[in-house]
Amino acid sequence: MKALCHAKINLFLKVLGKRNDGFHDLESLLAFTDLADELEVEKSNQFQIKISGKFAEFVDPKNNLLTKTLDFFATEFGITKNLYIRLKKNIPVGGGLGGGSSDAAQFMKILNKIFALNLNKNELQKISLNFGSDIAFFFEDHASIIKGRGEVIENFPSFEPIPALLVNPCVNLSTKEIFYKFGTSFSPEIPTQKLLQENVFELIKSLPNDLEKAAISTSPIISEILDTLKKSGADHAKMSGSGTTCFGIFANEKKLDEAKKTLQQKFPRFFIKKISILSHV
Repeated sequence: MKALCHAKINLFLKVLGKRNDGFHDLESLLAFTDLADELEVEKSNQFQIKISGKFAEFVDPKNNLLTKTLDFFATEFGITKNLYIRLKKNIPVGGGLGGGSSDAAQFMKILNKIFALNLNKNELQKISLNFGSDIAFFFEDHASIIKGRGEVIENFPSFEPIPALLVNPCVNLSTKEIFYKFGTSFSPEIPTQKLLQENVFELIKSLPNDLEKAAISTSPIISEILDTLKKSGADHAKMSGSGTTCFGIFANEKKLDEAKKTLQQKFPRFFIKKISILSHV
């Protein structure tokens, strides 16, 4: 079975407080992009995993979200581990785009189908919380307001694809470290119904990524990227997730294309890609 594992992007991200379980309560609008990893899984006579693609070297083939998920399903549901897994990594690793989480969600969907486990979406989402807070979102296939640690999900109204420029400096940040550096500068919660009534561009424009300052203190290049995006004509520029990927939204595609050339000249070693931000996949 084959699946596309789309990257997500945080159009805003607010940190509301710290929970008793050690996680943070968040509020964010997550959308998809047309940048995706490619996953293929089939039954085999032994376990094999082959990882290819631009970012393959950043994934440990013996210890990753796919192998951890397979171990769990083998223990919990008695399935065999004899699978041939092929993963093409097109999404930067550790850059706030949720590539590993997207891979894990699609892998769980595939395991559910090929082993006829008959788990529903809610059951799969509950299982996914064992492996990461944002995996649950990837079972929705629709842009969503997420709250809690990522398990409270409300689908956002559909919007037209938004052209954007993605810039990743190929630096991997630790989410745990960024939240530690963030401290306790918590934001007030906005009622979900109010957020669902807002225009997507207004939310991008008016609401921040609360983790930006903490991420910049660890990786100052983020500030330089955001500044260059704005100087190159971006109407809005923001970091996604806990970093380090930044994105810029432009009034028209000509400006976007010009900005892409500017950033490629200034940052020749960075991953820079024109993408579409999608409300559904």
